Amino acid sequence: MIFFDTETVGFHGFVVLIQWAEDDGPIELYDVWKNPVSETLRLIDMIAESDVCGFNLAFDWFHLSKCYNTFCNLPPDLIPEDDIDAVALAEAKSRTTICIKPKRACDLMLHARKGPYQSLMDRKDVRIRRIPSALAQPLANELNQRVKLDDIYFARRKDKMAPQWKVMDIIKGKVTDQHFKDIVLKFAAKGGLKNLAMHALKVDADSILKLDDIGVDPAFHPDEVGWAPFARFHGKPGKWKSSWPDMVKFHIKYWAYNPLGRKYAENDVVYTRGLYKYFDSPEPGDTDSELACMVGACRWHGFAIDIEKMKTQRAAARDVSLTAPKDPRRVLAWLYEVLDDTEKLGMVDHQGKPSTKKILLENVSMWNIDGSLADREQGNHPAAKRATLVLRARKAAKEVELFDKLIKAKRFHASFVVIGTLSSRMAGSDGLNPQGIKRTQDVRSCFTLADPGYSLCGGDFDAFEVVLADAVYDDERLRADLQSGKKIHALFAMELFPGKTYEEILASKGKDPDYYTYGKNGVFAMVYGGDENTLVIKIGVAEDVALKTMNGFQDRYTGIRRSRKRIYDMFCSMRQPNGIGTKVVWNQPADYVESFLGFKRYFTLENEICRVLFELAQHPPSNWKHFKIKVVRRDREQTAMGAAQSALYGAAFQIQARNMRAAANHEIQNPGALITKSVQRAVWDVQPSGANDWRVVPFNAHDEVMVPTRPAYVNDVRDAVMKTVESFRPRVPLIKMEWKLSLESWASK
Repeated sequence: MIFFDTETVGFHGFVVLIQWAEDDGPIELYDVWKNPVSETLRLIDMIAESDVCGFNLAFDWFHLSKCYNTFCNLPPDLIPEDDIDAVALAEAKSRTTICIKPKRACDLMLHARKGPYQSLMDRKDVRIRRIPSALAQPLANELNQRVKLDDIYFARRKDKMAPQWKVMDIIKGKVTDQHFKDIVLKFAAKGGLKNLAMHALKVDADSILKLDDIGVDPAFHPDEVGWAPFARFHGKPGKWKSSWPDMVKFHIKYWAYNPLGRKYAENDVVYTRGLYKYFDSPEPGDTDSELACMVGACRWHGFAIDIEKMKTQRAAARDVSLTAPKDPRRVLAWLYEVLDDTEKLGMVDHQGKPSTKKILLENVSMWNIDGSLADREQGNHPAAKRATLVLRARKAAKEVELFDKLIKAKRFHASFVVIGTLSSRMAGSDGLNPQGIKRTQDVRSCFTLADPGYSLCGGDFDAFEVVLADAVYDDERLRADLQSGKKIHALFAMELFPGKTYEEILASKGKDPDYYTYGKNGVFAMVYGGDENTLVIKIGVAEDVALKTMNGFQDRYTGIRRSRKRIYDMFCSMRQPNGIGTKVVWNQPADYVESFLGFKRYFTLENEICRVLFELAQHPPSNWKHFKIKVVRRDREQTAMGAAQSALYGAAFQIQARNMRAAANHEIQNPGALITKSVQRAVWDVQPSGANDWRVVPFNAHDEVMVPTRPAYVNDVRDAVMKTVESFRPRVPLIKMEWKLSLESWASK
C-alpha cells in the first residue's frame, strides 16, 4: 500500500511536492521541480502500479494525472525548475495522452462519509423563529448549555470561542423587529484530514500545523479557475498574469526548504496512515474510491465541445436574458409598478422579507386579475407576464454564464465530488456544475464529448425514480400497472385533475398546460416524502384536491402507504397519541435509515438537537415565568414564555419533518446513486491500471452515463454496462437502461 498526498500551487495549478510511504516504511518527500522529469515519471508509475491510500483522491489523482501527462511531453533529463515556461506550455497540450490508474484505491475521506462522520458534511442551519426579545438571550444561553456539540462541527468558524447558538435580528426591509429575535445554530463543520486526525486519532490540536499559519504567503497564491485548470488559459510566457507559472518559484522554495512546511507535508502521510488503521484497514478497491481516481483523471483529460455551435446558442440565450431585469432589486421595482399594496405581500418570503425567489415568481406568474390562479399557465395579471419574463431571463443568463466559461476554456473539464450528498450522489464542483446542465437538445448538442478517434457511447436509466420506488414499495398493483405500459405520472395526474382522461393527460405532454409533467412532479413529491402541502406549493392545486389526490393514490397503491407509515414510525419523534390538541410525547427515533443496497443515512445529530428542543419546550426554566410581558405571535396573544415554547415546538417539528423527508428520499436516491456508480465502475474497469492509452473516459450526470470509447472497446463497454444493470434485477425487477453506440453528442442519447 502506498500512502500519499500532494502539495500544489493553488487548487488547480501544478504539483510541487509528493509525500509518500510504502506500508509502514519511511516517509519520502519528493520535490517534483528539483528532480529530472524521468525520475518523476518513474515515481508516478510506481504509485499507479500499486494499491494507493489517500484523503480526497479526486484532488490528488487529478494533479498526478496532469503532472504525468505534462512531463511525458518534456525532455526526460529536464529539471522542471530550470524551464518553467516549457512546463506551462506543455501542460495545456498534454490533456488527452495517457491515463494513469492505480492498481486499487482507498479514499479515506469517502470512507468516513459512509459512517457516522458523514455528519460533517454540509447541512442546513437550525433556526428557532420569533422568540420574544426579552427571552432570546436566556434561551440561547440555555441551548448552549444543553446542546453539547463537538467543536468539529464549527471548525470553520473564525471565532472559535463564539457560542454555538446565536441571537439574530429579524429584519424586514430596512426595519429591525424590536419585539422578536431568531435563534440560529449555524454549522461550520470541517471533515478534512487534520480535523479527523484530532477527532479520531486524538492528535493534540496545538500540534497540528495549519497552512493558514505556516504556509506560502497568500500574496503568492495564483489566479486560477477550476473549469480551466491550466496556465495557458490565463496567459503566455512573459505574461502569465499571476497564474501558477508566475508563482511556482515561491512554492518550490517553500516546500523544499521550509522546515515547518516539510513537517506539515510529512504529517499528511502520518495522519493518512493513522486513519487507515483507525478505520480497521479497509480493503482497497471499493467503488467510490475507484471512481475518485476516475474523476480526477477524467477531469484533467476533459471532454470535447462544439465551440461554434456553443457560440450560436450563447447568442440566442443572451437575447432572452435581456428581455427582463434579473437583479432582485430591479425585479422588485419592476413588479411593484403593477402591484397594489396588498398584492406586494405575495412577494415576501417566510421571514417577511421582500424576495424574488423562483418559487414566489412562479406563483405570481399564474395570477389572474380577478385574484384567481391560472390553471398552470401564465395568468392575465400584468405582474404574471413580468414574472414569467424574469424567470426566463434568469434561466437564459445562467446558460450564457455556462457557455462563456466553456468557450473560454475550449474544453469541458468536468469535476465531481464522488459522495457529494448525504444520499451518496455525486455533485459537481470547481465552479461549473456538470449535473446542472440543461437537458434540452439545443444545449446538449453542443457537448460532443468524444475526441477524434473515439466513439461516443451512452445511455440513461428508463423512469429510474419510478423503477426504484417500485423496488422500495413492493406493491403488486403498482408493478402490474407499470408492466402493462401505463404511465404512473399520467395516473397521478388523473387524481390531480379530476375529469381529465388518461389519454388527454398523455396528449398534453410538452404542451401548455402540460398535465403530464405536473403529474410527474406530483409523483416525485410522493416518492421523496412530500405531502399535500408539497402539491399545493409545487403544482398550485387547491388544498382539498391535494389531500384527496394523496389519499386516493395511496388507496390505489397500498405499498406506498405502508412505506410512508414505516418512515413515520421510524422518524416521527414527537407524537400526539390522543389526537391534535392533546399532549405531545417523545418517541425515540431511529439513528439512521438504510437503503436496500445497504448505505446508511445517519440522523444522530438531528435527533439530539430535536430532543433538547422538545424537552425545553415541555419544561422551560421556571424563571421564564417572571417575564410577564404579552406578545402577539402568529395572530395570537401569548405570554413571552408561551411564545418561546411555541417557537421551540415549531423548530423541533421542522427538524422532524425534514428528517422524515430525507429518510424517504434516501430510500430512492441512494440506490439510484449506487447503481449509477456501479455502471461507471464497470466501464472504468475496462481501463487497465498503470499508465496506458485512454480506452474509456466516463462521464456521469445523475442517472446518465456517457463514455467516449476507443472503437476497439465499444463492445466491452456495452457488455460491462448490460451485465452490471442485469446484476441488480433481482432487487430492482423493472430496471432498464438503453445503451446507444456511435452518438453524435450528449443530446443524441
